[in-house]
Amino acid sequence: MKLSVSNHTSDLYAKYVNVLACGDKPISVGKLHEFTDDLAKSQLLLQDFNWDDWYLNSHLVDRPEYIADASLHECQLLLTAMTRLERFSPGVMDNMRRQGVLIAILERYNNFSMQLAC
Repeated sequence: MKLSVSNHTSDLYAKYVNVLACGDKPISVGKLHEFTDDLAKSQLLLQDFNWDDWYLNSHLVDRPEYIADASLHECQLLLTAMTRLERFSPGVMDNMRRQGVLIAILERYNNFSMQLAC
């Protein structure tokens, strides 16, 4: 996993940092789908997902500043849950973007990438 993180997160950060900035500016559904596709291609979503783990960590989405200390697994867990929820409740990903959750996770992924590069 470390190789995937270091190889892909800085590219994802550069590509999406401005797109995923929190706030009320509109974002296309296509751009959000592109982001989730890139996450999947980069192997940054969990293959083995447990909803109980999501419920134990879902408090992180209430306070995006907590994500700055989240583990790699917690970030993957949050994004995996959000992408799955998006299938059944369109708008979840955009809501998380507006609240600053997606950018916080992207920044945390980028932080992991920089740590692994050292």
